[in-house]
Amino acid sequence: MNNEGERSPHLLFEVLGPVKVWHAGRELDLGPRQQRLILALLLTRGGEPVGTGEVISTVWGSQPPASAANIVHRYVGNLRRLFEPGIGPRVRGRWLASDAAGYRILVDENNLDLLSFRRLARDARAAVGAGRPDTAMAAYAKALELWRGPCAGAPDLLAEQFGAFSAVDYECGGIAGEAADLSLQLHGGRSVLSALRRVATYHLYDEELQARLITVLSAVGQRAEAIARYHLLRRKLRDELGVDPGPKLQTAYRRLLQQPGSPGEKQTRQRTSDTELDRSETRHSLPRVAVTADRNLRSRYDGVTHTASITVSADDIGANGHVRSSRYLDYSVQARWAAAADAGLSIKELAAAGLGPVELEVSIKYLNELVHGDEIDVVTRFEYPSPKIVQLVQSMFRRSDGELAAVVTCVTGLMDIAERRLVDNAAAVWAEFLRDLAVVDLADPGSDQP
Repeated sequence: MNNEGERSPHLLFEVLGPVKVWHAGRELDLGPRQQRLILALLLTRGGEPVGTGEVISTVWGSQPPASAANIVHRYVGNLRRLFEPGIGPRVRGRWLASDAAGYRILVDENNLDLLSFRRLARDARAAVGAGRPDTAMAAYAKALELWRGPCAGAPDLLAEQFGAFSAVDYECGGIAGEAADLSLQLHGGRSVLSALRRVATYHLYDEELQARLITVLSAVGQRAEAIARYHLLRRKLRDELGVDPGPKLQTAYRRLLQQPGSPGEKQTRQRTSDTELDRSETRHSLPRVAVTADRNLRSRYDGVTHTASITVSADDIGANGHVRSSRYLDYSVQARWAAAADAGLSIKELAAAGLGPVELEVSIKYLNELVHGDEIDVVTRFEYPSPKIVQLVQSMFRRSDGELAAVVTCVTGLMDIAERRLVDNAAAVWAEFLRDLAVVDLADPGSDQP
């Protein structure tokens, strides 16, 4: 008799965002980065086999080590024992399988968010076809709630090597677009605005999705933001790609201009400078969260820190009454770029020099829940552990009682866009584009470390 059910605990897998595995409400430690990448690749295939060659290519690109196959085998074995402690070496496992076709993870829509997302999308489309738009909208909303960020948290630096992850991201973007179209028909777009903002943040050059966001913003009365967003997109397309907005984006903008403006819109647009737009976009374009710079909480940590104050809004709250996990990462990004802006960083100047910031790895530790109305101070400490990277440790303190709500650790680098590689001395290069080095704890722009 097979005793797999007794041996194998029920696990929940997440890949619509940083790859995670949960057991009994506890997040499992998935080990080193390469091991997590292998798991993420298997999860994106949703139970289909993945050949060893593809796994090796995903992890090491075109220059794998001679022992790559053995390393992959060892990592898969580590995951197998993590998911099923005590399992024997030749016992058929509940979660991971291997055969001549490659490696597979045995998941379904009940334990993998990606498969659940796809089922909800199918349900939504079926409901639309059956003339039940409200049912469809509910299914779309549930699907988008599962999306926490780019598939597997794959960093921009390695995007070209993660075609499977990019495909999932575009799939999610397509569903967000369908939901936006239906929401415009039913509720004037308001029911999908928060999710559409989040998804559009990570699909900056998906003009069809951006056009939908502009249309929804206009429909819900946020015309000034829609206009500002169009001009930001147009500038980025010209500066970074050398092209003008496409037909769909231009059409959305023309329709936007044909609608009457609200009182005070002219003044709002006049106050929105290019620098503010750059800063808004790098904070993931979430204007409903107020971010203010402050440097008065350095006493909480030794050394130089920067503090941003954020108020939790109603849009940040999930069905359980607490802040969605993805919003903690958004707070992290907003605080990070508030510090960069205070230091005088201009994204436009950085892009003109052929450079771009990239996230290499992000991790988060949740300690205390946040709820609607909470005011938090995000204290960012800048560290320079090696010439190529900058590490940011961000602690989120609840202002009412001083309790630590979460800690986000982000490893970043600076990419030479033309060469598609990290610059060798990130700290020194960053310093060339900053006016106030003390904000980010840099003292000597010519040194590898401050």
